[in-house]
Amino acid sequence: MRPTILVLVAASALSAMAGSCTSGLSYCGRSLLHIGNYINQIERAIADAHTDPEHFMDTLFHCMFSNDGEIKVQKDCGPGKCHDSGAGKSDYCVSGMRFALVEQYAE
Repeated sequence: MRPTILVLVAASALSAMAGSCTSGLSYCGRSLLHIGNYINQIERAIADAHTDPEHFMDTLFHCMFSNDGEIKVQKDCGPGKCHDSGAGKSDYCVSGMRFALVEQYAE
C-alpha cells in the first residue's frame, strides 16, 4: 500500500462516520472518504479498473444499486479536476477548458 493511501486510511478510520453512498450517484474519491470508511472499496475498484491509485482522490466513482454501497470507477478526472457537487447531487469531472477558466476568474 502506498504512503499516501496509508495516511488517508488512518485519517478516515479516525474520522469517518458510518455512511453509505446513494445508489445511482457519482462521487469523487475524497467525497467517499467524507461519507464513510470507503478506502478498501476505493482500492478494490481502482485495482479492478486498472487506473492509477495515486489519483484516487480525483477519481470519479459510481455508486451501484446494492445494499453495501458498492462502487465502480467511472473516470480518472486528473489532478484537482473532480468536482464535489454537494449532498444529493452527482460529482463530476471538470473539463480542461472549464478548469482553466475557473482558475483565471479566481485570480
